Amino acid sequence: MILLISYGNDLRRDDGAGLVLADLIEQSWRIHQVAVKRLSVHQLLPELAEEIARPEVFAVVFVDARAVEAGEIDPRVRIQPLSVASQSPSLGHHLDPATLLAYADWLYAGRPPAWLVTVPAADFGYGEGLSEMVQQALAAAQALPLELLAQLPILGLES
Repeated sequence: MILLISYGNDLRRDDGAGLVLADLIEQSWRIHQVAVKRLSVHQLLPELAEEIARPEVFAVVFVDARAVEAGEIDPRVRIQPLSVASQSPSLGHHLDPATLLAYADWLYAGRPPAWLVTVPAADFGYGEGLSEMVQQALAAAQALPLELLAQLPILGLES
């Protein structure tokens, strides 16, 4: 099973973009009969390490919004492989995916391969709805769920 973890706040405009993309990914994978479990949270917490380390989890995909950097010319959805954080993480109110993978490894000996998928975002103000940039990025990412599957060699789906 692929564990799909989306995080963000849909009441902070573009911060909810990862939640929307994760829904698109989950729906596509279910249509293609891919075993997937989706968790949607406001932020990454240490308790997710246990979910990541479960023996039935073959891969983990984190989905989030990313603030567009000044001068970013090509705001598209990005996919990047992750590895366990090499530094010693401290407990706090906000974790990144690599640190959460380290917790899964250290606490439960769970080491599934993982990827981070990010949607470009610019408007993090209070409110609902997504900016035009996010809507365009999501529209252009319709093939992303199957492209992502091709990067998950653990499933034997590499292209």
